[in-house]
Amino acid sequence: MLTRLRRKVKKLFETVAGLLASTGIGPNIITICSLIVSATAFLTMYYLRSIPLFLAMILLSGLLDALDGALARLTGRVTRFGAFLDSTIDRLSDTFYILSYLSLGVNPLLIGFLLSFSLLISYTRCRAESLGIKMEGIGIIERAERVLWLAGTALLYYIGINAVTISLAVLLLLSIITFIQRIKHVHDSLSHSADKS
Repeated sequence: MLTRLRRKVKKLFETVAGLLASTGIGPNIITICSLIVSATAFLTMYYLRSIPLFLAMILLSGLLDALDGALARLTGRVTRFGAFLDSTIDRLSDTFYILSYLSLGVNPLLIGFLLSFSLLISYTRCRAESLGIKMEGIGIIERAERVLWLAGTALLYYIGINAVTISLAVLLLLSIITFIQRIKHVHDSLSHSADKS
């Protein structure tokens, strides 16, 4: 869903990337910085339970994640290792975001399933694209939406832990639906290819 919005704000990211390019900083450094910020988000929640700081760290990490690709394209430094590093760091960041909710007292089983399906959604995209199947925009809740959902859920802690639990349970349901949608898309794509051959 947010894939379309990302295209609309592409100019903004390119402008910021242009400013970063003038400093000589490389896209992989930005990727590493996004990991450091996401790890800080986890530590902030674990030790301080500061919702505002946690929210700010998630949003900053997401911004850096969007900027590394824009910087790589702008400076002509798009590499296969860079793509690999970015994807790997995204998985680590997602893990930090989700595990942060353990410190608020959310059911560990819910956290475990949510983390599993978050990683599975990403894996299906990676595996499908290795088969030549385009996966961008497939599924009701892609990574950008999941990250924003996790950020917004933190604010519900001011209402109560039950509100947080319900929000994460809904996210899990949407993640399961997305996982199924992606499997169906791959199945249909491969079946269509087989029919054409």
